[in-house]
Formats: sequence, C-alpha cells, structure tokens
Amino acid sequence: MKKILLLTFLSFVSYQANSQCTTTNATSCLCEDGSANCLLLPDITASWKGISNGGYTEYPQTGAGTNYGGQGSDDGRLRVTGSTPNIGHGSFTVRGQDDNGKRTFLCGNDTVFNVPSTGSFTCPNGYLNPKQLITQRIYHKNGNAMSYEDHYSGSVTYHPSHGHNHVDDWAVMTLRIQTSDPSPLNWPIVGSGAKIGFCLMDYGQCGSTGSTYDGHCRDNNTVYLGGNTLHNVDFPNWNLGGGNYNCSVVEQGISSGWLDVYGKHLDGMWINIPPNTCNGNYYIVLEADKNNIFLEENDDNNWTAVPVTLTQQLSAGSLALPVISSNNSNNLCDGQSITLTATAGSSFLWSNGETTQSITVTQPDSYTCEVTNYCGISTSLPFIVNNVVPNAPVTMGDTVCISGSVVLNATSSGNITWYDSNNNYVGNGNTFTTPVLTASATYFVQNTDSYLDSIHAEPYTNGIGGGGYVTTEQYEVFNSYTNFTLESVLLYSQSAGNVTIQLQDETAAVIATTTVTVPAGSSRATLNFNVPIDSNLRLVGKNITTTGLYRNNNSATYPYEIPNIVSINGASAGASYYYYFYDWEILTSNSTCSSALVPVEAVVLSCAGIGENIPFKKSIKIAPNPNNGKFNIEFETNYSGTLKAEILNLVGQVVYSEDINHSTGLNTWQMNQSSLSKGVYLFNIFFEGKNYTTRMIIE
Repeated sequence: MKKILLLTFLSFVSYQANSQCTTTNATSCLCEDGSANCLLLPDITASWKGISNGGYTEYPQTGAGTNYGGQGSDDGRLRVTGSTPNIGHGSFTVRGQDDNGKRTFLCGNDTVFNVPSTGSFTCPNGYLNPKQLITQRIYHKNGNAMSYEDHYSGSVTYHPSHGHNHVDDWAVMTLRIQTSDPSPLNWPIVGSGAKIGFCLMDYGQCGSTGSTYDGHCRDNNTVYLGGNTLHNVDFPNWNLGGGNYNCSVVEQGISSGWLDVYGKHLDGMWINIPPNTCNGNYYIVLEADKNNIFLEENDDNNWTAVPVTLTQQLSAGSLALPVISSNNSNNLCDGQSITLTATAGSSFLWSNGETTQSITVTQPDSYTCEVTNYCGISTSLPFIVNNVVPNAPVTMGDTVCISGSVVLNATSSGNITWYDSNNNYVGNGNTFTTPVLTASATYFVQNTDSYLDSIHAEPYTNGIGGGGYVTTEQYEVFNSYTNFTLESVLLYSQSAGNVTIQLQDETAAVIATTTVTVPAGSSRATLNFNVPIDSNLRLVGKNITTTGLYRNNNSATYPYEIPNIVSINGASAGASYYYYFYDWEILTSNSTCSSALVPVEAVVLSCAGIGENIPFKKSIKIAPNPNNGKFNIEFETNYSGTLKAEILNLVGQVVYSEDINHSTGLNTWQMNQSSLSKGVYLFNIFFEGKNYTTRMIIE
C-alpha cells in the first residue's frame, strides 16, 4: 500500500563485508526499477493452488460433529487453507517492538507508548480490548548499504491459547457466486469467514520443480490455473529477510521467495455457509491485506478465486426462498433512502424492475426480489417499507418591550430541538429562553419522532472460532449509547438446565436479572432488560446448572458494534474470549424522522406610548428605608431580561448606575452604598422605556 506514512523510524545499518543481499548488506540486492537506491518492498499474493490442492473441506448444516478439538461443531462450515507467498523484492517484516524493546498499545481512542517489552498490559483508561500496534519494517538499499524504515501498520492480538501474537485483519475468505462481472471481487457474497489473524512466518520456500510448495508462488495468482510458476531461482533477492521468521512476539514476517500457510484444520479457517444455500458451483475468494494496511510493490494482486462445488447443502432446485435485509430499518422518512439487499444469486429481478443484488429505495412500498441461484428461481417474501411522517410541533412565541429575553414554547409527540436563523442548534426541550434581544428574531423548532425496530448485534452465532462449554461465572462488557431493550440472546448449552442472566453496571450492582431454563443445543433466552445509557455495563452468566454454556476462547474480534446504539467491547476473561450471549436482539428507537423546521417569533416592541407597568411599579420595594447605605431592592417581572438601576442626589446627579439582569418572577438584589453621604436620594429603575422612582434616605 503506497500512501502517506503515519510514523517513520529510521535506523542505519553499516555495510558488512563478505555478505550478499541480506538485511545488513545490500551489495547484491536488486531494486525493482533497476536503480541503486530504493525501498525493497514485499509483494504479498494469495495462492490458488494452496486452496485447490486439497485446501478446502465442506460440511453439512447439521451432523458435522466436532472434527478438531476446541473449535466447536463444523456444522455449516467450509474449511479453507490460506497460502500467502511473498513474490516481492523485499521481505515482509512486522514488529511488535521498537529497537529499544518498547511496545505501543491502542486503548480505544487513546494510544499508550513506551510499554515495556514483556509482561501483561492493562489500559490506563480501563478499555478492555487493547490492540498492540505493530510496525512494518521496510529495508532500504542505497548502493551497498542497507538501512530500514519502520512504519506503524495495523495491530496484533495476543492469543493465550496459542501463546503468541496474531496479525489482525490479515486475510478474509468469502464464498461467492459467479456473475458476468469479470472481477470475482464484485461477485455476490454467499457466506463469509471471519477476518483471520495470521501468525506470519516463513512456513515454506517457493522451492524448485517438484518441491513441497511448487506452484504456490506465481507471477499472477489472480487467474485460476494461470500465472507462471516462480521458484527460488526466479527471485533476485531470494531469502531477503533470512528465512527464519516465526511466531515471535518481537518480529514476524515472510521473506522474499517464501510463503506462509495457514491450514484448514486451524481455528477460524472457515467460511460460514448460510442455511438456505443449495448445492452447486461457487468460488472461494481469499483476500490478503484487504484493507491495504501494509506497503507493497503491488496492491492489486493480493487475492485469488478458486472454484468449489458444494454437495452437502440443500438440493439444487429446492426453491429455498431468498431473504431481503435492510441496512437500517423498514421505516422510511421523507427525503431519505434505505438500501435493500437480497440473498446472493447469479441474477436478480426486483418488484420495481431493478436487477442488482442491492437496491436503494426512496418510496414506501412492498418489495420482493426474484433471485436466480442453484436453489432455482424463487421470489422472496415481501419486505414492507413504511412511510413515516413526523408530527409538526405546535408553537407559541413571546414578546418583550425594548430589550430582554423571551421564552418560546413548543409541544410535540417526540423530541424537540431549537435552531437560530442561521440553522445553528441552540437547545432542546419544550421551552427555549432566548438571549437578551434588542430586536425581533425568528427561531425555528423541529420535532423528531422515533420508531421502534428490532435489530441484532454480532456475533450472530458461535461460529466465529473455536471454544468449548464451561460453567464459570463470566460476562461481556459493553457500552450503550441510547436507551434500549435487550429482548433476547442466543445461547448454546451442552445439556438442559438453568442459567441466571444479569445486567450489571461496572461496579457489579445488579440492574436487572432473570433465570431461564435452556434445552440442550441452541435456544433463545428472553430477557426484556431495559438498558440505560452507560459505559462498561456487564451482561453476566452465572449459576449455570447445565454441563456448560458455549464460549469462544481465541477468536473474538472486538468491538462488535451497532453504531449509536451499542458496542460490545470485551469479555471478563480477556480480549480473545467471547462468552455465552450471541445474536443480541435489541429493541430500540433506531429509526427516527424529523419534521420540517417551524418558525417561532421572538418580538421586541418599542413600547412607545405605553403607560406605566402598574404591577411592576407596585412591586418595587426598598428595605430598610431609611438605611445606612446597605439595603435590598425588590421587584417582580413577567419575563427575564435587563433593566437599569440608578441612584441620584436631589440635584439630579447620577451617583450610581448598574445594569441588572432579571428573571421571571420575584427578583431581590442586595446593595451596599455605605460610601454615600447621609441624605435623601432618588432610587430610579428604567424598565420598558419608563422610569420608576422611589425616595430613599441614608442616615
């Protein structure tokens, strides 16, 4: 990936005599462009032979059994081998430590530097799922001298069951159905595999004719059965990197002319086949470094597509119905859109005439999709898109004389927000008090109605990786960004029995609790927990009387998020575990629609010609009077604003003046004018364009 570098460390390694092309001597190294000064970049590919040569195994939806210890049932899995050769001029090197032995961790939005090279790490901010940032080391040839640059690139996760770090987001596997599009990367996805964290290592050489991995390394692996085979002798910088990379927590990688292989027998190396998939001819698509995190010579050859024939799913022609899903909800606001996606197929015909797998709709209607795939030509059940029209708020403006604040009011069926004339947000709620105004102004108010939706949070099943059945008290930690109801969760139990499920805050105080009876196998547990807005909440499983509930032990990829609703951030036992509660069913106001902006007037009157405000005049009190210069002034107004208070001597000179902010109702001010000479004074209040004067004696 050739793009702006986030951070670069430079280190120079001096020339060493009698070496050739090594990480310490560039004498015999060749640059891709033929120059004498270059970065020696890797080029990661994905081998089609690694998959096609016995590199996949299909299992039926039921009865597959547990074929590899600690990895759960293989029901509905397509296990896949991933082989990723490095055919570039440079080594692919990633490091978990800098040259000083220091590590760097990402704790949510916080980055923690200079962490010692050994020992456990806990985020200072309490974040449960820290990611260790890694650097990609790129060697730099400058004539005969070799140096290197370290660039932050991605992260690793420590897997305690394996005892080493896995590079995150390294490979993604999908099962796709072929269409007329020439690029397999654009074909409809039938099923997906988890993003796999590889322990990057020099597993084997590109070799020679007849060697173990003959045919894995090719100049073009994106064409099935295509590309010219590359052997060790075809790499000008073969073995650059040393050929000894392994699962070290310090440094991992793939040397030039070597490959890493992650077998189908390893945890997480599978694609989950959906239950409504029918037997037929599909393609396995394997993408390495899909997000282009690492720097390479070529970003366009990191994938391969291999044909596979499924034989253990539904019978071809069984007419299993396709399913329509929405990217949001089924409630459509005026001026908005919803994206609908149908089950994968080779062709699509929607009820509105469109012919792609996904469509964007802007009109309420009942939508169906006819999908052609190996199940036959079938039409989905209708997906109803509702038109929702929020209620406009009912408003009431206000007036003030000369200057002051006014109180604007609005009522509605939902949430009210207020905006000024420049469309800047200024407040929410049924009332809004303006700042002090000296001229009339127009404000705007909007009502937002909410509509309940039932949505589900990942992971949807326990198929995210290996695990087993346990009975210990454990929990998931999550943040809730809005109030919602946790309706139910999916459990996998080894036998029938009971389990107590609790919602707790971060101090373990119980917010809600229930005990459910579960059968053997998978079942939904109804919770109906009202979840408040909070962070570090816990969903706890305890008092388990079954022989065990299933949990994943080395394959969780936190966080699992529904934007603006929930983020499941980690488990009580550590970042790689996921405990008990799958496919959270959440009832929330996920769908909202807002009304048009309604103007509300704040009117400032000149008040010219208006008589005295008799109630205000009668409310003015000075106490005590006479006084020694220390006294209280009291008055009552019907709105908030500003008035002017003055003290004048008997010849009309102003000896004190102050602008006083007043509120609606009774106002009392304490004054200290003891510096004034004894005598008779006039206390004057200028309000609504009128003077209100009271005689006062200081003695």
